[in-house]
Formats: sequence, structure tokens, C-alpha cells
Amino acid sequence: MARSAAGGPDNELDVIVDRLDGGEVRRLLLDAAARHGDVARTIRLAGATPTDRLSTLRSELDGLRTRRHMGYRESMEWADDATIVVDEITATAQSAPSRELLKLVELAIGRVIKVIMHADDSSGAIGEVARQLLEAHEQICDAGVADPKALAKWMVRFGFDDQDFFTVDPVRYAAALGDDGLALLRRAVDDRPATSDRDFVVRYTEERLAVLDGDIDRIVELLGGDLTGAHQFIRVAEAMLELGRGDDALAWARRGIESTSGWQVAKLYDIAAGVIADRGDDVAVLDLRREQHEQMPSSTTYALLKTAAAATDAWSAEQAAAREVLAARDVGGLVDALLRDGDADAAWDAATRSTADLGNQRWAQLAEAREATEPAAALGVYLRLIDSTLQTADRRAYQSVAKQLKRAQKAAAAAGVSEEFDEHLAALREQHRRRPSLIEILDKAGLR
Repeated sequence: MARSAAGGPDNELDVIVDRLDGGEVRRLLLDAAARHGDVARTIRLAGATPTDRLSTLRSELDGLRTRRHMGYRESMEWADDATIVVDEITATAQSAPSRELLKLVELAIGRVIKVIMHADDSSGAIGEVARQLLEAHEQICDAGVADPKALAKWMVRFGFDDQDFFTVDPVRYAAALGDDGLALLRRAVDDRPATSDRDFVVRYTEERLAVLDGDIDRIVELLGGDLTGAHQFIRVAEAMLELGRGDDALAWARRGIESTSGWQVAKLYDIAAGVIADRGDDVAVLDLRREQHEQMPSSTTYALLKTAAAATDAWSAEQAAAREVLAARDVGGLVDALLRDGDADAAWDAATRSTADLGNQRWAQLAEAREATEPAAALGVYLRLIDSTLQTADRRAYQSVAKQLKRAQKAAAAAGVSEEFDEHLAALREQHRRRPSLIEILDKAGLR
């Protein structure tokens, strides 16, 4: 078959279609539409005129209604069909936003939520349809076509009462809500009982209204709570960033670093480093990353310090001390950092000197890095990993064993001990002959 310049199947179809006359194209389209609902839906939407576009969209939405429970595969198929309609809604939201389209989108969002409640959406496909519709809703509201009070009522109904999968942000909708819509939204929040287990979405709306108002005391009260956990300082600092208050964000990040502990402190360092970097103070960023590495050393903090030092051409002066910190407190992190630096010999030395459990995955990486220069040493690691992996009896473990044996075979050849490897493989097959799945996988891999 002749190929187009690009050579792909789609371009081949382009050439074929160009050769068809209008009658043939019409017949093929009608035949495809009769066989496939998604094709029919696409044709109807593509053929809708501006005057009947909304009614066509409404009709297609009606065709997607269902009350039956849908399993995983059915949910995926439903989402595929719905996406055809949602794509047209999104295009219309961009080209012809209107109050009528907004109402249609709100109807569509409500229907998708009902579908989610009766479907296996573990793939997230239906949820993605809902998110696309919510984005279209925001775009339409940005065009200024929404009635502020009606929009606020919809936000209360959808956010507070109908579901708890998605949130709508008052800050994002502030312009569309205006003073009247925001006042209605505030009253709805105030009318909710202030119990200890207050509804999450109501609480979220309170928090976002505080950010919208720039009410620092209220933000700290709502987002910071008792200020005992790093996550609370993160939320306050992020709110300060959103308000353009970099100095305050830095101060709250610093407070959190000094008064809390745990893995989330890393985010506080990131916030602080971001503020300082925006000021163009590379030296201060380096100081901060050095402090972070010393306080909570890991291969990640090592990499962050390396990046910060590179910005000031200071890595050669920082590297030795940064490695010493890891050597004293996180040997596994040191091995990872050395491997990323391309220093396989130093990584090997650090691992073999350590009595810590470095884990099979790290030893596999070490062996691979060492294989080119010390194949015999790598071979020894692979054989130990194989013995360890075989303690688990399932196909996934056996697939891993086959891969490790392949690497071991290659290392043995490089080390000049292929005969010894063959003897080891024969002994292994004999030892595990009562594991038919393992033997089958080894046979398929050519490990006989």
C-alpha cells in the first residue's frame, strides 16, 4: 500500500478519503453511525448549528442518563461516551459562553455526580469528566454571564449538600459572585451549625473566604489551628504566598521549621527557599539548603544542596561535608547520592563498609553500576539477591529472578566464570524443580 509522506495509518486514511466522492463519504458515515453510538453522537454534535447547539447538547446529555450500577469496564465506556459531549461543551464555553450554557453545565455536573455514586470509578474516568465540566463552568463564569446570586446558590447546593467529592473555590469565583453572591455565600456558611465535626466543605469555604478577604488573623485561626504540626504552618505560609505576602510566608515557614518535626518540614524548607530565590539571594538559599541537609539528611536534601551550591559555583567546597553528614546519619542515602553523582566506586565502598540493611533494590543498583568494572563483585550480589527473592513464591518474584539471572549470566561471562554460573543455574533449577511456574519462566528466558 502506498504511504503518505508521514507514513502513518492516519495519513493513509487521509489519502483514501480524499479519493472518495461525497456520496461515498455520506454512506460510510451513516453506516458507521448505525454501528457505533459514539460516531453518531459525534456527527450530531458536529452538525449542530449555532441556533440549535444548546438543544443538541441537552439531547446528548439526556442520552447519557442512567440509574443502573456500572462496573469498572462499563464506567470506562460511559466516560468515553460522555467525553465526546463534554469536549463540545468545553469548545462552546470558549466560543459562545452564555447563561443558558451555564445552566446546562450545572445540570451536566449534577448528572455526572449521580452516575459516580452508582459506578465503580476506580479508574477515575468519570471523575475526570466531572472535573472537565467544572473547568468549563469556571470558564463560562469568567465571561461574566452568571447571575451572582444564582451562582452562589448553586455553589452552596453542589458543594454543601449534593456531594463531597469536589470543592468549588470562592476565590476562583470571586469576580463572578460579586458582592451580592459573596454575601449570600457567607450567610450560607454562617447558617451551618458550628459543631466539632463541622462539614469539611463548609470549613473549606470559610478558609477560602478568609483568604479572599485577606484577613490574616482569621487565616491563622482557621488554617493554623493550634499550630502544633508542620502541615498547619504549611497551610498558613501557602495562604500568605497566595496573598502576595512573601515576607509573611517566609516568617511562617521559619516558625514551622523551628517548632515542628517530621517529613512535612521539607515542604516548609521548600516554601522558604522559594521566597528567598525570588529575591535573587542565591547565597541565602544555599545557607538554607545546607541547614536542611544537616537537620534532616537524605539523598533528597543532598540533591537540593547540590543544586543550590551549583548556582553559586560552591559545590566543590560543599560536597565533602555534605557526604560526611550522610555517612554519619543515612548510609543508604549516601549510597543513593553517590550513585547519582556517578561515583560508583565510592558508593560500593560505603555500602560494603556498612552494617545497615540497605535493601535489595539498592544492592541491585550497586551491582549494575559496578558490573562494568568489577563483574565478579556484581555477580556475587546478583546471586545473593536471587536467593533472597526466591523466598517469595509467586510469578512476580520468579520474573524478577529471571531478570537477575540474566544479569548474573552476563556478569559471569565478563568475569570469565561462565562454567561456574552454569553449574549454579543447574543446581538452582534442581533445588526448585517443584516450582513449575519458576521453571517455566526460566525456560522462556532461555535459562536452561
